[in-house]
Amino acid sequence: MTQPRASGMLRLALTPRWLVGLLVLLLLVAAAILLGRWQWDRTQSILAAERAAASEPVDVGEVLGPDAAEATQVPDDGIGHPVTVSGSFDPDLQVAVVNRSLDDRPGVWIVTGLRRPDGSVMPVLRGWLPDAQAPGAATPVGEVVVTGILQPDEEFYADAVTDEGTVAAINRDRLVREWGTPVLPGFVVMQAQEPASSSGPELVPPTVQTADVPFPLQNFFYAFQWWIFAAFGVVVYVRWLWIESRDVHDDAAGATVD
Repeated sequence: MTQPRASGMLRLALTPRWLVGLLVLLLLVAAAILLGRWQWDRTQSILAAERAAASEPVDVGEVLGPDAAEATQVPDDGIGHPVTVSGSFDPDLQVAVVNRSLDDRPGVWIVTGLRRPDGSVMPVLRGWLPDAQAPGAATPVGEVVVTGILQPDEEFYADAVTDEGTVAAINRDRLVREWGTPVLPGFVVMQAQEPASSSGPELVPPTVQTADVPFPLQNFFYAFQWWIFAAFGVVVYVRWLWIESRDVHDDAAGATVD
């Protein structure tokens, strides 16, 4: 048994039967490629939709859950989630977080308790100031709606000794001792406030990156399944062509010998 030459395979491929087979193969390959591309685009669309949904702010109570008052920490899936908090800032519930810089400028973070309509208190990182006595430290008066990013409690240096009215970290237990009232877990890094304040601390970026959404593996694998099917069809076509060309070549060689 000898191996067929490429010229022999080409002559066989140009026969009517194999040309029809090639046409069918091209149609199937084109369909598989298009279906794979459709699944790939659907994967990207799902990701875009889920990310858009995840970036839509919701009330902080929805993220912390119905037992938020009893919770001791932010749920894992709530870390980095955009939230809104409604209520009024309590001027008696405010601390300066020392040794915090912004754009290489030394200063403090201003954290104020925002009292919600149900009486619970949510710590809000309102922003950065060069020092705790700067004019922007004054708390806004009246009802506000804060939009921001929910962050977990800071654990480092939570019990560090600091001057009165200051802390080294934003930590629920430390804030409870400082303010003498229960507070919700975590804190909100303010990104916007309605109504807007004419003066206030400079907003700071979240310290924890916003969580991403789960990758839609099913659609992703469907896309590659279609592309693998297209490649498999080409391999099968070439393999069958090679086998039949080999048989034709062997028959021709046997006839020559006879």
